[in-house]
Amino acid sequence: MSEHLPLQDIREEASGNISRQASEPTLNDFKRDNHHEHGAPPSAGHAIQRPQRRMSTASRVSVDFFDPEGMQELQRTLTSRTGNRPVSIAQSLARSLDSQDTLAVDPDNFDFDKTIRTAIRRRDQAEIKPRQLGVAFRNVEVQGIGASASFQPTLGSLFNPLSIVEEIKNARHPPLKRILSGFEGVVKPGEMLLVLGSPGAGCSTMLKTLANHTEEYHAVSGERHYDSISPADLKRYFRGDVQYCPEDDIHFPTLTVEQTIDFAATTRTPRTRIDGTRSQFVETLTTILTTVFGLRHVRKTPVGNQQIRGISGGQKKRVSIAEALATRACIGCWDNSTRGLDASTALEFVQALRIATDTMKLGTVVSIYQAGESLYKHFDKVCVIYEGRMAYFGPADKAKDYFIDMGYEPANRQTTPDFLVAVTDPGARIPRAGVASQPRTADEFAQYFKASKLGRENAEEVDQYISTYSGNTESAKAYAQSARAEFAKRSGMKNPYMLTIPQQVAAVMRRKIQIIRGSMLATGINLFSYVFQAIITGTVFLRMPEATSAFFSRSGVLFFALLFSALNTMAEIPALFAQREIVLRHEKAALYHPFVEMLAHTLVDIPIALVITTVFVIILYFMTGLQKSATSAAMFVDFGADRRRLREEIRP
Repeated sequence: MSEHLPLQDIREEASGNISRQASEPTLNDFKRDNHHEHGAPPSAGHAIQRPQRRMSTASRVSVDFFDPEGMQELQRTLTSRTGNRPVSIAQSLARSLDSQDTLAVDPDNFDFDKTIRTAIRRRDQAEIKPRQLGVAFRNVEVQGIGASASFQPTLGSLFNPLSIVEEIKNARHPPLKRILSGFEGVVKPGEMLLVLGSPGAGCSTMLKTLANHTEEYHAVSGERHYDSISPADLKRYFRGDVQYCPEDDIHFPTLTVEQTIDFAATTRTPRTRIDGTRSQFVETLTTILTTVFGLRHVRKTPVGNQQIRGISGGQKKRVSIAEALATRACIGCWDNSTRGLDASTALEFVQALRIATDTMKLGTVVSIYQAGESLYKHFDKVCVIYEGRMAYFGPADKAKDYFIDMGYEPANRQTTPDFLVAVTDPGARIPRAGVASQPRTADEFAQYFKASKLGRENAEEVDQYISTYSGNTESAKAYAQSARAEFAKRSGMKNPYMLTIPQQVAAVMRRKIQIIRGSMLATGINLFSYVFQAIITGTVFLRMPEATSAFFSRSGVLFFALLFSALNTMAEIPALFAQREIVLRHEKAALYHPFVEMLAHTLVDIPIALVITTVFVIILYFMTGLQKSATSAAMFVDFGADRRRLREEIRP
């Protein structure tokens, strides 16, 4: 395999007024459909020159780092498709438009970077508008509800008049706690920001604020600019372009790696493509992501959890990255995602993020509580938080010298991230000998940084970025046109979901079927329990006489049949609550509307419930000798099925 060109040298060459790289994490930039509705890119006279990110010393990672053989196999796959119809990615990329757009695919010399650049040119010639997204913030302050307002009520407090008065008082004037204060900075496309701080310093709040997930906080003040898009418009219309990924990798355990990534790609497939159907786009995107992140050999393996054996922790982290990239988000915030991983696996996780950031020019924000030196060198910027105040925000390669010049020194063999965090701990930092004027408190650290040279440079960078994009209606309009061009027809103009409701229902129904097929044992046990109880009950009340002496026995059979169907379905409640976090994360990522989950599951469960109930009723009905008439038997089946359908309709 040939030596790769630096991924950061890939430049956007669009003629439109959005001078940004493609956010699609694939080579599959298909040709525009003949019927797509957005117009040509705006004239170059309105173009905005995006502020370039600084020349970072962050280490770069080759795209074939995880699976060199897989990248060669991917190249051979693309080459083998060139003679097939309909045209695939390799043919659309290799088709010659001019001498510069010819992509000669050499089986022994596959250049991934050149493929990306050629894909970008073809996308521009097809007039498909790309987009990127950066975030700039200034004077950000976050307030939450204090711990004194979180006491749980007791039986006595419910009837205590003083408690009622206290609740009214807290509702009018809640006890507030300042979580973050005085934060400013900018994360440009293609940059990786590392957020460091002691537990409780506000790292998670910082990431959620940048990801625009601020519903759980009492108040968020200050300026936040997602280029020319306001936080309110981003949440309402383009929520899927910014993602917050929690520290726990929670996925459906019975879904395979391929199915997990495939679903995310399906729900965020753009309408405008350069040739190919939606299924071809999803297939190619899934293949590339699993290959680049070294998941090719576990594509058919279940993700797993504590009860179901699946992939390893490091592979699960890479599945989370691939799932986020499959949604083609422009900004990703990863909250302490290396927790529970060993040093080598955590390094692989950051290297995978580096590949994604460089290749797709994403904005990546990561918080890590224990970062190694080899991990730290992959970041462009670092933010150090000290008790909710910003102690440092700037280049990662200058942070250590900054704190040494401030008057603190690292311990022997102490890594740079540990030193930066130790400086914010009064019991762990080591003052330099001969320096007596070091900052001591969080406020002093924040004031010292603002007065420093790096603090002034950071403020100037923020001002420049905000002045370039804030209030620029042309840039905001171009971004909206680029995003809306990817939405399906009749998907609506006032929601962030890329697919229509029927398309969302179809995708979630397909996933539900895959979940059931992955756990056939549970369905088989459910069927067995119905058959077993029907045989036992039918044996106890075998061939009841058609006389008044069997009146109570017949009533007992009818009551048992209804009660057993109702109680047996309660076993699904733990599974429903276990998936709530996944559904909430997908809803915030604008994959599908929450009510679609309920509707799709009901549609899938009705045939299964009908079959199981029918088997149960047939055995019980004829063994007990109930009325042998079609009308009575149909009514008995209908009551049993209605009870199960009622349970589906009240699903939480």
